Amino acid sequence: MLYFMGYNDSTGNWTGNFTEAVKNGLRRRQVEFQELPPFDWQSTNTPINYYLNIDSCPDDVWFIGWAQSPIIELIHDKPGMKIGMVVGLTAMPFEPAVLWEAEHGLQEAKRLSLYDKIFANSHWCSECICNAYPHLADRVAVTGFPIDYSVYAGFRDVPKDPKLVVFNQRFALEKLHIIELQVAQRLVRAGWTVQHLSGITKPVLAGMSRSMRPLLDVADRIGLEFKYNATKEQYHDNLARASVVITTSIADMLPSSLIEAIYMGARPVAPNSLCFPEFVHKDNLYPPYDIDEIVTAVNEGPVREHPIHRYDKDVVIGRFLDEMEK
Repeated sequence: MLYFMGYNDSTGNWTGNFTEAVKNGLRRRQVEFQELPPFDWQSTNTPINYYLNIDSCPDDVWFIGWAQSPIIELIHDKPGMKIGMVVGLTAMPFEPAVLWEAEHGLQEAKRLSLYDKIFANSHWCSECICNAYPHLADRVAVTGFPIDYSVYAGFRDVPKDPKLVVFNQRFALEKLHIIELQVAQRLVRAGWTVQHLSGITKPVLAGMSRSMRPLLDVADRIGLEFKYNATKEQYHDNLARASVVITTSIADMLPSSLIEAIYMGARPVAPNSLCFPEFVHKDNLYPPYDIDEIVTAVNEGPVREHPIHRYDKDVVIGRFLDEMEK
C-alpha cells in the first residue's frame, strides 16, 4: 500500500495542484493508494489517532508531500519505506520560513533524518540538502515537481499583448521587490506596460508591514500596475496575456509560477543561478541583481525552447514510482 499525504491547502494554488496532480497520476497508473489527511504547522484538530492506528506492512510506502511535516515523528517507527518531498529548505537564509522566523518550529534537521529517501524538486534543491545535511546525501533523489499542465491549457490561446511584462511572484523580500521596482521603472520609460499580478489586494498588502505602503506608493509613481486577481481563472487569464515574465527570486527551488508562464507562451527572464538554469534557456538568463541585463533581456530576449516537459505530472510521477521501487 502507498500512503500519500498532500498539502493542507485549497485547490488552485501550487500546493493544491501538487496534491491533485499526484492523486490523478497515481489513479491513471492504477496504483492503489490511501490518502492521508494533511498535517502541517497550521493544522487544527489534527487526526493523530488516525495516523497512529494505521497498521502498515514492511512492503508499504509512506509518501509525505511536505517532508518537514510533524507526521514523520508519529509514523517513523511504523513498517514501510518513508519518503519525504522537499520543496523548500530552512537551511537557505532567504527561505520564507526563515524570514518569517518559523524555522525552529519545523525541526528540519531532525525530521529529514527520519526518512529513508528524500525527493528533491530540483538539482538546486538537492545541492542545498546535501550541503546542509551531508549525512543525508545518499538518501536524496532529484525527481522534479509534478505539474498538471491541463489546468493551463485553456489559456494558451489568449491573445498576447506584445508590450506587456509581468511579475507574477510575491511582492516580498525573498523575491527582491526593490529590484522589481527598479526594473519596472526602466521598462515603463522604454514603453512597456508592466504589471504585478497579485492574489492580495493592495490595501491588505500595504498593511502587512511598515515598509510595504511606501513601496506600493513608489510602484504607483513609476507606473507599475498592481493587478489584483480574485480567482485563479482571472490570474491565469491575465498571465496568459503577458509576452514576458520576469523573476528576481533569490529563494525558489523550483517556481511553478514561472513554469506555468512558460507553458502559456511567455518569454522567461530569470537569474543565472539557483534552479533557473535547469529549465530556462541560457539566452534568457541574466547575472543576478544586474538591472541592465534584465532590461536587455526583455528588450532583446530571443524566443527559445525551455525544457519544462520534465515537470509534466506523468513524467514526474513516473520518477516517484521508480524511486519507490529502488
